[in-house]
Amino acid sequence: MTDFWKNKKILAYIALTHHTRFITPIMKRLESQGANIKYIVGQAERSQEITAIELGLKYSHIFDYVTNNDHEEILKNYHLLRKTFAGSLKHDFFLNVHPTTVTDKTLFSTATEYVGFKNLLKQEKPDLCFALHEINRWGKMFAFWAKKSHCPFISLQEGLSYGLDFGLSGHAQYSTLNLVWGKRIKKKLIHFDAPESKIIPVGNTHLAKEITYQIQNKIRETKRKQYKIFDAFVTLLILSSRLPGPDLFKPIFKAVSDNKTQKIFVKFHPSGKKPQIDKWIQAITAQFKNNCFFIHAQENTYDLISMADVVVLGQKSTTGLETLAFGKPLVKLDFAYIPKAPHSFVDQGVALKMRAEELAENLIKKTDFSQLMDHDKIDQYLKTELTNTTTAIETVCTILQKTIQANKTNFLPIPINPQDYGKKLSILIQVPEDPKLFLAQLEAIAINSQNAGEYETLILIPDTPSLPMQQILDSLEGDIKLIPVTKGQNKIDVMNKILKTATGGTLIFFEKNLAPLKGWLKILNKGFATHGDAKILGARISDKEGKIANAGMVVDHNNTPICAYQHLNIDFPGALKERSFQMVDYFLAVKKELFFQAGGFSPEAGAYMFQDFCLKAIEHTGDPDTIIYLPDLKMIFLTQHPEKTDTDHAIYFYGKWNGYLWESELKLRNEDGVSLEDLTHARLTSAMQAFR
Repeated sequence: MTDFWKNKKILAYIALTHHTRFITPIMKRLESQGANIKYIVGQAERSQEITAIELGLKYSHIFDYVTNNDHEEILKNYHLLRKTFAGSLKHDFFLNVHPTTVTDKTLFSTATEYVGFKNLLKQEKPDLCFALHEINRWGKMFAFWAKKSHCPFISLQEGLSYGLDFGLSGHAQYSTLNLVWGKRIKKKLIHFDAPESKIIPVGNTHLAKEITYQIQNKIRETKRKQYKIFDAFVTLLILSSRLPGPDLFKPIFKAVSDNKTQKIFVKFHPSGKKPQIDKWIQAITAQFKNNCFFIHAQENTYDLISMADVVVLGQKSTTGLETLAFGKPLVKLDFAYIPKAPHSFVDQGVALKMRAEELAENLIKKTDFSQLMDHDKIDQYLKTELTNTTTAIETVCTILQKTIQANKTNFLPIPINPQDYGKKLSILIQVPEDPKLFLAQLEAIAINSQNAGEYETLILIPDTPSLPMQQILDSLEGDIKLIPVTKGQNKIDVMNKILKTATGGTLIFFEKNLAPLKGWLKILNKGFATHGDAKILGARISDKEGKIANAGMVVDHNNTPICAYQHLNIDFPGALKERSFQMVDYFLAVKKELFFQAGGFSPEAGAYMFQDFCLKAIEHTGDPDTIIYLPDLKMIFLTQHPEKTDTDHAIYFYGKWNGYLWESELKLRNEDGVSLEDLTHARLTSAMQAFR
């Protein structure tokens, strides 16, 4: 074990107990390795302090970080909130829909918490922030001030394994790296505009540990003995916070109440309101008094699953997934089933759909529900839902460590000898997989660079190129250097080393399969003549369908870099303006001296190396206009441009640059006078042309 975590400070936001179960195993693991963990709670309808107290956690309330000196700022924010909500209630709700009443107490608490989070980050100076999600007010404020403090922030999947997809639209906006359980939920989230590069499947951090604990401590036997259950068949009924009518369950309770060999436990959602629960219980017990147990927050849900012989969902619930992982049969009542609901337990064949009367009949007949389950489908389902069922905690801890390491990376200038380069250009390209595309790229560079100055071509080649590729490489003539990348070498490391000996004073980098169009070098030389040698130049790049692949990079509402006006026609007016951007991608040209003064490419950045270098260069120069986009510098991808799919590259990039990535897409549209309606029309036009 290394001492990496010794004295590292982590702030973890906690709220409800059933959510905290995903966070605390990770924090306890890091604490055992020397990390300093501080749990933070906020103000809520059910005090979040209760969670920390019940779990015996060392915590601070966000109000602890507010002093009398903050009163003026709190009042300012409070009045701004009141004005905003008043306007929303007046103008922004539909007819016949009653707006939720927002009390002054809630608004004032929010204003106070906002200042508290700012002070928290300023005072504690953590190495990492951690929370379940950022979709509520606490998560959003915590994530905002962490970003302002340039502190990395990681969030976890809350559950979200059930129900209609549109219900996830509020869960899809992430400025953080979000660690989810499995590949299916990642796909589901990105379908609703979550940033694909930030959603990382890691497995369930609590489930495997809990199952082992239940078995080793014989929780099933212990709990059944506690409730004086010996030979009885136990049904666990799971309900959500919005209770369905009790009459729907009458056949089930009657069957159990009439039979001493049957027991039923009803588990209410922790956030359910006690008066509503009491009313619901009274409606049942007025008719059926025997063999029924009603549980709100008195028992651990996993203990109840262990006790049960069948688990029944009376509403949608993540608990269904956990039930299957425990190896228990799962039933979903028909009134809780939504036909063709995406990813429902019933539709995927891992739960039995039954009417209440049908379930009651099976309980009376003492049916073995396990015999009715399709265990092959369940095994496949769990593989899709849970990426990792044994080492999820270790996986998460590794991601957290890599994130902190990236965030604390310092870039040092790489010394070079000015006598090693002159006015020549050095063009670096990477050998792709397809020999024909490689040949086309080389031809495009040669033909479209004629009479535009002297240049050398540096070609990064794999250790063992294919025979057709080797034949092309052997046929090359001129000022060409072949640079092999052997197995195990980081290609970016190789690039940095070979570029130190490059003879060109200007370095030009092409992504694989990217071809320049006619006159590109003359435009590039003119760009440096116009803007000076302390700039980095980017190009207008078309995909193979004639749509925009790069016209400068902006940051979207998820604080994620995307191409400006991506997928619109390459001649979209907004893409024809020469201007500065924070980043460009796939191609850049830079003077050799500036490249090495800024530290060269970061080997850990991988697929993000162009974007990463742009941010490094701006940090080095101190000039926000270091990156210049030249729309007349035109290029085209000969095949589909590459996606950024490597998890480690994303962890490095977002860990390092979290505090630098602020929404700029809206600013660009406002500068160009492009409304959402204009954008929608342009996208529709582009899509229609694609089908001609």
